[in-house]
Formats: sequence, structure tokens, C-alpha cells
Amino acid sequence: MTKIQIPYGSKQIDLDIEGAELLDVEEVDSGRTATIDNMAVIREALRKPLSTKRLREIVAAKKPESIVTIVDDHTRDTPTEKMLDALTEEIGESHEDNITLLVACGTHSPPMEEDLKRILGKYFDHYTIKIHNCDAKDLVYVGTTSRGTPIRLNRNYVEADMKILTGDITLHYYAGFGGGRKSILPGISARETIKKNHALLVDEHARTANLELNSVHLDMFEAAAFAPPDFVLNIIASGDGNVVDAYAGDMDEVLHKGVEVAKDLFCRETHELFDILIVSAGGFPKDRDLYQATKAIENCYRAVVPGGELILVAECRDGIGDSYFESWMNDYATYKDAEAAIRTNFVLGGHKAYYMRKVMNRLGLSIVSELDAHVLTRWRIKTYKSVGDALADVKKDKVKIGIVRKGLDTLIMPAINL
Repeated sequence: MTKIQIPYGSKQIDLDIEGAELLDVEEVDSGRTATIDNMAVIREALRKPLSTKRLREIVAAKKPESIVTIVDDHTRDTPTEKMLDALTEEIGESHEDNITLLVACGTHSPPMEEDLKRILGKYFDHYTIKIHNCDAKDLVYVGTTSRGTPIRLNRNYVEADMKILTGDITLHYYAGFGGGRKSILPGISARETIKKNHALLVDEHARTANLELNSVHLDMFEAAAFAPPDFVLNIIASGDGNVVDAYAGDMDEVLHKGVEVAKDLFCRETHELFDILIVSAGGFPKDRDLYQATKAIENCYRAVVPGGELILVAECRDGIGDSYFESWMNDYATYKDAEAAIRTNFVLGGHKAYYMRKVMNRLGLSIVSELDAHVLTRWRIKTYKSVGDALADVKKDKVKIGIVRKGLDTLIMPAINL
């Protein structure tokens, strides 16, 4: 292959590996291409909503005194400012004083001011901004799902006259896909709500790119129905952030229409396995910490031969990213131990250790990052400062090497006959 670049933090790393195969989904002709006019796609979705009236008509009929719009937090790369541009046009200037932006953090740490400015752009100083706190004392109980998950949600959202969800539909390794209902659970839910829901990830159907019989997804959807949004706007973006498609209107229809596009865009089938797979998480903010970057490992590890090597390339400027994830990696040194713990004492953050140990039970794991080498070595993960160093250590003669540039946005699945 010719020299390529893979994302690492805010820069690109040059790779020139003879015989390596590039596995990016962009290399597959899916019939869909990103547009340079993102706003045109978003506006078109708002003009033709699915199973609802146009947003401007809903606003005119409701005459809401409070409009809460949920937006993705700093761990996502959603074009939130562009979505707010289109929504503001649609709602109209006369209602701008009534709009509050609610940042859906789930259990993530709250965004810093510089994160909010990056996410919201001009709207940082334009609208009232609230940051969801999953441990807040005033969260509102709205019901319990059939799977026993008690649903407590952000009061600003529950009490709003009008509720709008925004976000992107992309891969999620146990909810199947992000988007829609995920803005509510985990986005604006209580910690115990999220914990109970995420404990369902041991279900065999709770896996990347699958919604059918997926207990995590179904529980999320049931939770959202207790406090349903009036309107949803979701986009599907390529790995470089350009919008491929957008849907607006009813939450259920938006999600399922968007999922069909996302499957086409993000899923790649391979007819052979690789001895070594080099996987970039996709650069900042997707590789801001190891907690987020591990999703790239889960998306791609099935394309590595048992006993092979996966090399994760992720800067991790913010470190490990979650104290429970770190403590579980310290406490549970094997997949068997982590699985037993996840079934008997589920803890948010611990689930990432469970997935990591599951992968390490099948193959070798190396990480190119800025992380503390002593921590990774203690976890039996090889650590390097460059891809070249990692390859020199693990590469043998006549091995098949694959490269994935955007691991958080690429699901690599072996063909059934492998």
C-alpha cells in the first residue's frame, strides 16, 4: 500500500507498511457519500419530518414557555452547532429566549468551558446552558421499565413545555447504535438508572450494530417513552465529521431510518483474518482517554486471528478517563474474573474492563499512546510511543497486517464462512 495517515489526537501519523490492507469503510462503495453542504441535509430533514408535523408547526400550536433541547457532550464529535443553526431557523427568533440547551453527560465528567465552546460555537453565549448531573438530588422519577429499571431524569427536561433531542446515530457496542432514546438514557438519567440499564449488556443480543432483541436498547426505548420528546433531529456522519444523512420527527422512526444508513456506512465485512491489526480510535475527541478509545478495540478485534495482535493507536491526553474502569482492570486480571464481577456486582466503568479482558482472552493487545506505561504493563498490555516500535516488537515474517483509521466508526465483521 502507499503511505497513509492515521489520526492520533489532533494530528496525523504517517504509516508506510508494505503489504498492509486498509479496512476503512470509505473504501467500500456503499452508494452514500458525505456532503460538503451539511446544512442542506439537515434543513431538508426538518422540512420533511417523519410522522410528525414540522417543528415550526408544533411550536406554533404549543406556544411553549420553555423549550429544552438535549445536545451531545464533549465525548462526541456531533456537528451540534450546525444542528442548532437549523433548529433555530425552524423554531423562529420569537422563541429564542425560551430555549435551554441541556448537555447529556450520562455518567461522564462535566465538560469544561473550552469543551462547551467547541461543542456549541456561537450558541455558548446565546442560550441558557445546563449540564446534566447524574447524581443531582432533584432528578424526577417517571416510571419503571418492564426489566426493572427505575427511570429518574433531569428535571429541566421533564418539566419543559417542549422537549427536543439532537445527536448522531453511530455504532454502540452494547446498545447497538447511538441516537434517539440514548439522549435520554443514559444521556440525562440518574446514575442508578444507567447502572441498571447497562447491567443488561451481558445479554447475547446486546452487541454492536444490533437492535433486534437487544435488552439494553429495548430498555432504553421503554425509558424514553415515560417522558417522550416532542421532536428529534439525528444525523449520520462519516468518520471525518461530514453529514451523510439526517432524519427528523418521531423518535422511533428517526432511529430506525438512521440505523439503516449507519449500517451501510459503518459496517465492513472481511473475508480474511489478520495477524496484526492497527486500529486508530479516530483522533481527538474520540481518543481523548482510554475509556472512550476502547470502543475501537471492541469494534475491530473480531478481524484478528486468535493469538494475533491488535495495536490500538490513541493519544489519551486525558489519561484513563474513569476511576472504576481503572480499578477493575487492577482488580480483575482475567476475563473469567471480570465476567463474574459484571454479573454479580455491576459497576459503571467496570463494564469497559469486562470488554477489554474479553478481547485480551483472545489476542494480544498493544497500545500506542501518551498513557503511563507502568499502568498498562501492570494490566499485561504492551505499551509503545510509536506504531513503528510496536510493529518491530510483534511483527514476524509473512504476517497479514490490516489498518483501520477510524475505529470508533468502523465495525469490522468476519464473513460467516470464516
